[in-house]
Amino acid sequence: MKRFAYFILLLAVLILGLSFAYKNSQIVSLSYYFGIHWDSPLSLMLLTALALGVVLGVLASLGMLVRMQRQLVRARREIRDYEQELMNLRALPIKDVL
Repeated sequence: MKRFAYFILLLAVLILGLSFAYKNSQIVSLSYYFGIHWDSPLSLMLLTALALGVVLGVLASLGMLVRMQRQLVRARREIRDYEQELMNLRALPIKDVL
């Protein structure tokens, strides 16, 4: 059932995207620094801007992701050391103090 819902959602987004591209097919001109000039449909320019934003967002969060992975590895190593110490303590014989 979950896959069917995802399929319907994907189909709806695809239909909306295609209708958006059809309605915004007029050619627009983009002029940028250093004489860069690009003529293409508005929908393609917007899709390119979205893709560029996604890539920049992923790159911006990559540093934090790497730092969190290092912390996770360090925490797992500490847990493994603590578990080994606990197993060693449980293996010690208990002496009666009385």
